[in-house]
Amino acid sequence: MTEQKIFLDAYTADVLLRAIETRSDFVEVSLDLGLSTTSVSLKEQSWDIESLTKVSENRDSVYFIDGGEFYQAAVSTDHYYRLFRSEGSTVPALMIDGVLMHRIKDVHPWQDAKMKANLCARKGFKMLEICTGLGYSTIACLGKDIQSITTIEKDENVIKLAQINPWSRKLFSDNRVQLINGDAISEIKKLNRNQFNAVLHDPPRFSMGSELYALDFYQEIYRVLKQKGILYHYVGNPGSRYKKKDIPKGVLKRLREAGFQDVTKREETLGVTARK
Repeated sequence: MTEQKIFLDAYTADVLLRAIETRSDFVEVSLDLGLSTTSVSLKEQSWDIESLTKVSENRDSVYFIDGGEFYQAAVSTDHYYRLFRSEGSTVPALMIDGVLMHRIKDVHPWQDAKMKANLCARKGFKMLEICTGLGYSTIACLGKDIQSITTIEKDENVIKLAQINPWSRKLFSDNRVQLINGDAISEIKKLNRNQFNAVLHDPPRFSMGSELYALDFYQEIYRVLKQKGILYHYVGNPGSRYKKKDIPKGVLKRLREAGFQDVTKREETLGVTARK
């Protein structure tokens, strides 16, 4: 049996350091970023104080211990991907090259995912998700007792980081999930017409993926949706204008051009819902 990784953030490191300083025998602490609490014997397990201090000092980073070695929960290639721990939440966000891919102001990523799922996921639905990320929205939809979800993620490094993240485990363990590592622009064309009851479209900001906001892509989403199918589309809050373009206004216009009805802004999730 593979040994479970131990995950640490600054808060957990602070608790362990205080317990070591006060010579406590046991301490109640989470070793999986808040998913559960464990009673840790400080006599039976020795801790590297220097490494714990490093974790404590890096307040927005996540680390894990594997084989006795400390690692940052990050993937470094041509870009730098890491789990970002925001103040007040143990649920990590995804950060790429210093840019956050999740909302952390006034709502943490898990709450945000649940709000999105509430707008489009229903019991028994077959769903499509575009842009998996860490899988939080996928998992939130599973919690609504859907039948299945096909989720598409272009970046294999995001998937690698999700495989590290304890909050993403169900993305890989639930047999209702089909995860496709591919470009949604081409992958959606392989899907059948009228295949899904709902689509959760969660693209990055317009500047990082403008093709996912295009009319022809919206037409593909329309094609794969069943009649009366639901679309939730995250738009974000790019301001009234981005390079002389009103992004939200353009999204509403193109969705209607694609054939969608009941196109409605959802301010609480910075998105839009629509129906086929």
